[in-house]
Amino acid sequence: MSASNVELIRRIFPSGIDMAAVMRSDDPAGAFQADPDAVAPDLEVKFAASPAGAAGFEGRGLEGLVEGWQDWLIPWESYVITVDEFVDAGDKVVTLVRIRGRTSRDGVEVEHRPAAVWTVGDGQVTAVTFFLDRDEAFEFAGIGG
Repeated sequence: MSASNVELIRRIFPSGIDMAAVMRSDDPAGAFQADPDAVAPDLEVKFAASPAGAAGFEGRGLEGLVEGWQDWLIPWESYVITVDEFVDAGDKVVTLVRIRGRTSRDGVEVEHRPAAVWTVGDGQVTAVTFFLDRDEAFEFAGIGG
């Protein structure tokens, strides 16, 4: 069952794309709709707050996912996501990603390695939480990093 969860997340989570450009496009939700039946209509979306000052966000559904990303990407001109690894955690899948970004103001180049935890139930993604800190993501998923 969990191997199929990894495949589900692999199908819907975009890799190698510039999320800032996608979120400014005419169809920002399209980035997550490779398999439209894979996301529960009441998807729970969280962007975890960080001790460094990043604000948290909570939303619902595909609209909440887009709103969260649009909010997060306000200061970014470019924000390219590349998936490094999908980690099977039973009903959860941890995606370890590498970000290469450039700020809108001053064009500062930034690279960081955050993570997301996707929860799957009945063949659909029911929740996703994005973390700036990978260790927090592993703790949330109930596994060691």
